[in-house]
Amino acid sequence: MRLDDRDRKKALIRALLDDYSRSILESTMVVSKSVIDITREQKIPMTSAYRKVKELKEFGMLKVERIVLTEDGKKYEMLRSTIRSANVIFEKDSLVVDVASNVEADEKMVKRFFALREAR
Repeated sequence: MRLDDRDRKKALIRALLDDYSRSILESTMVVSKSVIDITREQKIPMTSAYRKVKELKEFGMLKVERIVLTEDGKKYEMLRSTIRSANVIFEKDSLVVDVASNVEADEKMVKRFFALREAR
């Protein structure tokens, strides 16, 4: 899928250039993870991880795959990258950004939605 929106292009390029953002996207491509799991695995400071996750979610590069409720009533999000790969091409007078979406993540969300509907 080709990104045409200038702000989304900038956000994606910024995320790919940022070590923490890139690590978060890589870490959540195959398996959804909580921010705490990401910080431990990638050795990212907690405040930086939450800030980067918020930015990535705002631009649609991360999504909440599910919300987990702990025994003591606390909630936390399991996050998944919506991007499988990205190609940036700089040509005369243009910047082309192609993104392959993380189809597996989308399919899981659809299956969960229909499973919840059928459970009613």
